[in-house]
Amino acid sequence: MLGFAVILVGSLCLAAQNVLLRVIFSESPILGQGVWGGFIPPTVGNSVLVLQMRSLLILPVMLILAPWFYPGTQQALKALVKPDQRSLLWRSLISSTFLFLSLTFLFIAIATIPAGTATVLFFTHPVITGLVSWRLFGDRPSWIRLTMTGTVLMGSVLVVPIAGAISPDQMWLGVGAALAACVTYSIQGVLAQTCFRTIHPVPFTVVNFVVMAVLSTLGLLLVTIDVPAESWGVLWGISALASALTLAGQLLYNVGIHLVSAALMSIVAVSNPVSTTLMAWIFLQETLTLRQGMGVGIVVLSIAILGYEKAQQSQVRSKG
Repeated sequence: MLGFAVILVGSLCLAAQNVLLRVIFSESPILGQGVWGGFIPPTVGNSVLVLQMRSLLILPVMLILAPWFYPGTQQALKALVKPDQRSLLWRSLISSTFLFLSLTFLFIAIATIPAGTATVLFFTHPVITGLVSWRLFGDRPSWIRLTMTGTVLMGSVLVVPIAGAISPDQMWLGVGAALAACVTYSIQGVLAQTCFRTIHPVPFTVVNFVVMAVLSTLGLLLVTIDVPAESWGVLWGISALASALTLAGQLLYNVGIHLVSAALMSIVAVSNPVSTTLMAWIFLQETLTLRQGMGVGIVVLSIAILGYEKAQQSQVRSKG
């Protein structure tokens, strides 16, 4: 139960930062009382700006904490620049680039459509990861995985907002961005797994944040941002809180994974979209139609089954 509780708290932290991200871009009735939020317009440029602010806030903290989590962090980072590690370096950089793209798309999605809907669509990425692994590594999926892939896709269609609840352009931008985030995150996940055979996840995560900070900063040179002068203070404040929640949530996730059994590991795959949907409903009064609710249920159940099946297979391999 300890592992379950740790993962649940981590999930709530990550869900809270998703809700805060939504508040930055959209006025919302907080707890059904007063309306608050919408500090900057939901544009691509502003989404990149928020990602840059969060990356710049998290990076120095990560550099301080990394050696504490993994004492060999500095040596691992120095080894990356050696000629014999060139392939690993490039895979790490490419994976980090896809992570940057994924988070950029996710931020755009949450800025333009309800946070719960965007998160559920994004968390269909285990299905895409399975298909990519099948194509690249010949990891042929079982009949359970194929069946769950079909149900996830069906549920995703049901989750898409009804045209009319929001403008068609906004709906398609948000849905397209969420699906793009899903695909790019799946690609970075597959690349990351190939890197973890050689490099520890902690120094790899440091590389992630360095690349995201650099790319988001360079990206701001290519886009237009629109931030009212009076919004900078609250924007930095919310970004700092969201960054703290992101770090805390990810840390608790990693701790929880080591504490739970194979049967409970599937909770990791579904706890974030469920928590985000519930928190958006409670705090922002974001509601789902019956059709969308059915879609969320189908996606969550299917991803949970996929996670459970994968955990069972890993357990069988380790015993073998």
